[in-house]
Amino acid sequence: MTTDTPVQPAPATNRTSPGRRFVPHNAVRLSPAEAERQGRVTRIAIEKLGAPAAILFLNSQHDGLPDRPLPLATASEDGLQSVLRLLEPKAT
Repeated sequence: MTTDTPVQPAPATNRTSPGRRFVPHNAVRLSPAEAERQGRVTRIAIEKLGAPAAILFLNSQHDGLPDRPLPLATASEDGLQSVLRLLEPKAT
């Protein structure tokens, strides 16, 4: 007589060790200056627009900018300043 026993899944061998975070092989590591600019523009956009609107603003194309605001501000100080100018209230 044959008894069907449930098959136990094999333990996962491709998991990260405890305390380590998964980093994809194609992940881009930002320089300290790039990370600072990215954090700065994100913080300011959230303060001025609120989180949902800031996410939309930072990831959308805008007239007058050669790229989306987040990568533009991350890439250089000039890019950061051009994005921050868009966040300033317009004087009428």
